[in-house]
Amino acid sequence: MLASLSINIHQNLLFFFCVLSLGAISGMFSEKVGIVNIGINGMMSMGCVIYLVVAQVLTSSLGTEGASHSFWQLLALPIAGIGGMLFASLHGFATIKLKSDHTISGFAINLLAFGLAIILLDIFGNGNKKPAMNIQELAYIVNFSAGRFEVFSLKIFVTLLIIVLSAIMLYMTKWGLRFRSVGENPQASDVAGINVNSYKWQGVLISGFIAGIAGGFFAQARPSSFNGDVLGYGYLALSIMIMGQWNIYIISAITFLFSGLYAFAFSAPSFIPGLSQYQALFTLIPYVSALAVIALTARKSHAPAASGITYDKSKR
Repeated sequence: MLASLSINIHQNLLFFFCVLSLGAISGMFSEKVGIVNIGINGMMSMGCVIYLVVAQVLTSSLGTEGASHSFWQLLALPIAGIGGMLFASLHGFATIKLKSDHTISGFAINLLAFGLAIILLDIFGNGNKKPAMNIQELAYIVNFSAGRFEVFSLKIFVTLLIIVLSAIMLYMTKWGLRFRSVGENPQASDVAGINVNSYKWQGVLISGFIAGIAGGFFAQARPSSFNGDVLGYGYLALSIMIMGQWNIYIISAITFLFSGLYAFAFSAPSFIPGLSQYQALFTLIPYVSALAVIALTARKSHAPAASGITYDKSKR
């Protein structure tokens, strides 16, 4: 039982770390250019449903033998990211072009994503609200007698790659310096010759792409749990971003700590006698803990100065 619990915790920890860290980094890219992105949950949902639809199409066309190799995921994952990016363009159009309220636009994105996801699931799900499949993730796996142990998987490689590339881009390049300046003082950036709206668009689209990939990871691990929404993990990612002070290094560390807590909360009731009846109560732990930490640290949060403020070039 202990071995099974350890394997289950390990798998859940990797799942939460990949999905939540990418979700938080997605929100960070958007807010670094001054765009509040409450719509991360919706973008993740679109990435998830697009991944499931592409998986359904590819596995059906490849047949049983071709689908069993799982290499089709190398195509499905970037398509999910592109789907999230295209959906994020709606948020960019509303906030940058139309100068709408960022929060209202974000919530509208979440509602729209839920509706579109339900429609796509009805179309491709054969009436079962989801495509019927058991996705085996592309990974190097060691088989123990107690179960399967993923030593190194596609989601870990992609997540670590995005974290490293994001850190390099934001903190070690001229592009990153200009990118961050837009979220702090767009008027000063404009005076310095920086195309503010161009960088805002870049931030929103990068945010959507990363959120779409996070949704793809959710689809890989929890295809049967998706019913139009990624269980609110986009909101959890936003709370981690705030706790991480919009800093990619702190975000990664906090995500790892919280992922361990979440993994234990989701795994323990299934393996420890007497706790199974409290399964629903344990699933509240991620949300309650995130809410408690934000309440305790809210006064010390330092968001980008121009975050959520509509940029008007005529006002300097």
